[in-house]
Amino acid sequence: MITDHLLPPAVRDQLPGWTAAPGGRPGTFALTGSIFFSDGDGVTVLLRVAGDEILASDGGVAAMRLIDAGVDLGGGRAGRAWTETLDGYHLKEVHGRIVGRRSIHCAGALIADIAGAMLTTDSLRWLAQGGRESPLERALFSFLDSVSGIAYHKRPAVRLPRGGEVRPTARVEAQNRQVLMQAANSKQAAEHALSLVQQLGRAQYSFNQRFVLLGGNVDDWTPDQLDLLADNAPVGFATDMQTLEHFLKKDRVPPRAWSRS
Repeated sequence: MITDHLLPPAVRDQLPGWTAAPGGRPGTFALTGSIFFSDGDGVTVLLRVAGDEILASDGGVAAMRLIDAGVDLGGGRAGRAWTETLDGYHLKEVHGRIVGRRSIHCAGALIADIAGAMLTTDSLRWLAQGGRESPLERALFSFLDSVSGIAYHKRPAVRLPRGGEVRPTARVEAQNRQVLMQAANSKQAAEHALSLVQQLGRAQYSFNQRFVLLGGNVDDWTPDQLDLLADNAPVGFATDMQTLEHFLKKDRVPPRAWSRS
């Protein structure tokens, strides 16, 4: 809960789980909470109260992360996806910053929308890798073809509550539930996977309806990476596809094998 006495109670009471610090400019606050990008960096939203309105921004962080990853926001698929995401959250881009302006009574919703747009646009980093099927994805699809009693669809479009869209690797129609899966075989792909499953959680997909399949085995990944992923979705490895089958057919969440090392 924010306790800073400089924030009006009408704003403070809408932001449980966020903490405030001076934002670098008079009257501006930097809000941080328990929301993280897939590489572990925390999400910060800048906020300023202007009379009966709230102004909020990401400070240009989302665009800079994409540019650093080699994503061209000037046009093409990434540019269109960026624009569509901001439109879906009813936000705008001003000089490279994601910004929004709403009534003071909608402060909580605006902060949530800015944070959601930051996470959703960050997932565009996978476009820098080309978007074609990786060997891990082909192995996953081959495995799903071999499992009886399920059906699956590649790269389904999943709409998010605020209008954004994500495309996980596969949607599996298991025997008792739908599961959205994301395959990741590199650090950058794992970052995208984390952002995606966080968004699916916001879209009310329960923990056992998300799954991240990582390439290699547990020793190929750091415990910190694995913990961050496993806090948001069950995690399995390409070297142990039987664990995935048990998850899909028996609803058995894989244990955190790395925690025993």
